[in-house]
Amino acid sequence: MAQLMFRCPYTNNPIRSGIELLPANLKAVSEYPISVHCPHCGCQHHGIIADGCLTEERSAPPAPPQQ
Repeated sequence: MAQLMFRCPYTNNPIRSGIELLPANLKAVSEYPISVHCPHCGCQHHGIIADGCLTEERSAPPAPPQQ
């Protein structure tokens, strides 16, 4: 199964959610709300499952390009 990961909007560091999903099931739950505690800034980040990304690796997903 793939690991659901997020990024801290303040530090851009990866946040592991502890949730594993089959990629085929992502669409079914993509609009579900989620709240994850960020170990980098100490905040609780809120959003929906679709805000994250699935990665087969246990490491962080690549950072988005800086604008």
